[in-house]
Amino acid sequence: MRIVPSRGEYYQIRPERQSLVRHLIYPVPDPQFPFLGVHFTRLMHGGIEAGPNAVLAFAREGYRKSDFNLVDLYDALTYGGFRRFMRRYPSMCWYGLRRGLSREMFCESLQRLVLEIDEGGARWPISTTRR
Repeated sequence: MRIVPSRGEYYQIRPERQSLVRHLIYPVPDPQFPFLGVHFTRLMHGGIEAGPNAVLAFAREGYRKSDFNLVDLYDALTYGGFRRFMRRYPSMCWYGLRRGLSREMFCESLQRLVLEIDEGGARWPISTTRR
């Protein structure tokens, strides 16, 4: 068993659009995958985060898209469990990668939960976490 590093990125909903989200909003999880999917979270200090996406990080401590470690990436890509997952679910892997690079696609995911959210209503990305 190995840990395959992934990274999650969040939007911050702009103050003028926060009235659209009064509570936590989560999608119904797909039991086939270990990912919850994007969701809306009200923060204790005020504000609303939307996200995260889940994409392969190119370094174990890779919190930014530009972080890269050849040894860590090689370890992840040669792990049989990760390779089986990629072969079994190529469209999901490709979609996750594209959504991580496209603000428009990310907002489309958010619109499945709150139709009125648009690209102008969110700032990208506000934070990155490693899972």
